[in-house]
Amino acid sequence: MENLAIWFKAVGAVLVLAAGGAGGWIIGRGYQERPAELRAVRQALTGLRNEILYRSASLGQAWSEVARRTPPPVNRLFAVAAESLEKGEAGSASFAWERGVASLATVSSLTSSDLEILRALGQGLGNSGRDGQERVLTLADQELLAAEAAADAEREKNARLWPYLGVALGASLVLLLI
Repeated sequence: MENLAIWFKAVGAVLVLAAGGAGGWIIGRGYQERPAELRAVRQALTGLRNEILYRSASLGQAWSEVARRTPPPVNRLFAVAAESLEKGEAGSASFAWERGVASLATVSSLTSSDLEILRALGQGLGNSGRDGQERVLTLADQELLAAEAAADAEREKNARLWPYLGVALGASLVLLLI
């Protein structure tokens, strides 16, 4: 009977350690994904600029084409925006873009400041001619480049820290419970 209690404690300790490590790994993974997602957004915006300026595509067509060529989860931004605009669910391009940003926020590692850059971009899309849209896209690209540099710095600092911290917190909890 006493051996059974020791086994339960040992299994419980291993589970607490594993849960702490997994939690830390999940948080650390977010730090690793954010720079890659920002790069994908920047590449997608370059594609959007090319669609608008050189192919003279409508905004809905351009968003659909960019969504097709962009990897997940960033493609969701453009796919939801294009679908909202094409189905007439959105009264304007900026509202459709906002729906896309909201959809992206649910599945990405982007921070609220990253999403705010995208929301500001949406205010300028569809409200001006080609030159105005090019300026808005260029400004957003510069802001996203700065955010990407900050995300890379955070990744370097935090991506390896969190898994170790998770295990350490799990071990601390095990010691408190024993």
